[in-house]
Amino acid sequence: MGYGFATLFLFCFSLLPPAYLRYYPFRSVVGPRRRKELLLGHLGIFFLEFLLLAALFNWGALKLKSGMFQFLYLFCYLPYLLLLVLTIRPFWFCHLFVLGLQAIYMILIHTLSLEVFKLFLPDAWHMNRVLPYFVIYLFLFLLGMPLALQIMGRLFSPAQLTFPRSAFWPYLGPVPLLLCYYHANQGYFTLNPDELFQPALQIYTLIMLGILVLVGLFLVLSIQEGLQHMQKMIRLKEQNLHLQEQLNALNNYGVSLRKEQQEMAIIRHDSRHQLRLLAELAEKGEFDEAEKHLLELRKGVENK
Repeated sequence: MGYGFATLFLFCFSLLPPAYLRYYPFRSVVGPRRRKELLLGHLGIFFLEFLLLAALFNWGALKLKSGMFQFLYLFCYLPYLLLLVLTIRPFWFCHLFVLGLQAIYMILIHTLSLEVFKLFLPDAWHMNRVLPYFVIYLFLFLLGMPLALQIMGRLFSPAQLTFPRSAFWPYLGPVPLLLCYYHANQGYFTLNPDELFQPALQIYTLIMLGILVLVGLFLVLSIQEGLQHMQKMIRLKEQNLHLQEQLNALNNYGVSLRKEQQEMAIIRHDSRHQLRLLAELAEKGEFDEAEKHLLELRKGVENK
């Protein structure tokens, strides 16, 4: 009984590190309140699923078989995924892309765990005792976690997540999951356990797994460079718009300056004409007419 409960506990606990790995690329856009909600939500799901599975195991509805855990995984992992996607939104296709990368990492750890399990604990393998597998899986997963966090953490910057959504995400987002689906359909996980000890099959599996991981890393690097290039283009566009505004302001200033110069030329021309007229009136001794003309000029200036 204790063996069964320990196996169920490790199975439920093994779902928490992948959930954190999937959350990590979006941490920059999550505030303290939502971070607390995610933490409490993940812990709540963990305890509820463990209690439910323990009750089903105690009643005899569940049997400790490897195939059973593969079946349970599809249902037990779904609440974690929905909690994260519905809390950190609307990055739907970004979530899908990160989920695919995380699945590649999990397939890597799962395959390595099986190889270690077969190599060092062949008796437990043939007896279908899955507790050692979960111990090995969690150890390898946590061992590679720092490197996985470093790769996933550099996937999105805060500016990249807050910029307008890129048009390529609906097409690129599902690609890692499609690769995982193709890898899972190679038949490795459905073979007879005894056949998995064949050296040729082991070498083939590791080669295919290495290709899958390299493709995942290539996708990460491509996304990083693409998003950085997009940021540079957006910054250049903003700088061009700013320069265009400055050029428009200079052009408007030049137009107003030319207009003022034209008005000043007209005023100078009129002033010379008025002065010549006043001089002629003064020479003729028509001072009253000159004074009257000066008053008219004054009124004209005041009206302007």
